[in-house]
Amino acid sequence: MNDTTKQPDPAEETAEAVTAEETPEETADKPVFHGDAFKNAVFEEVDMECAVISAANLYCGAILTSNINEMRIEECTMEHAQFRNMAMKKASFQAVDLQGATFADASLVGSQIKHLDMNTSRFEHLNMNDSVFESVALVGAQFNGCIWEDATIDGIPVRDLLAAYMELHNN
Repeated sequence: MNDTTKQPDPAEETAEAVTAEETPEETADKPVFHGDAFKNAVFEEVDMECAVISAANLYCGAILTSNINEMRIEECTMEHAQFRNMAMKKASFQAVDLQGATFADASLVGSQIKHLDMNTSRFEHLNMNDSVFESVALVGAQFNGCIWEDATIDGIPVRDLLAAYMELHNN
């Protein structure tokens, strides 16, 4: 017996889930980018607060000197992307490829970073207070001048991870 039933597209499910609990009034002013290609695009001095980017290609793209507070970025390709001089409070990154990305001079306070590939990424002068990192690949990632107060990686407070590292390497 052949099953020709069309299987749901996971990207479509994500986009639907993003707005399923919101009323039309709440989404009317919120930009939603789904499945768009922004390869090498540069967004500078834009207000994308509460925007949703889903299943998009932003390879080598950049978001500079902008507001992306409470933005949701899901199931996107963003290898070698740049995020510089920005507000990113309570942002949500889920299932995003951010290999080799650069985050600099930004605030990620209260952000959710889950199921990401951030290998070889650079983080410079970031405030990551109260941020949650879960199931994130960070092989070869570099962190310089970052603030981690009350941030966690896979449920472990970063301050405990740093203290254990210091104890191990100072003995």
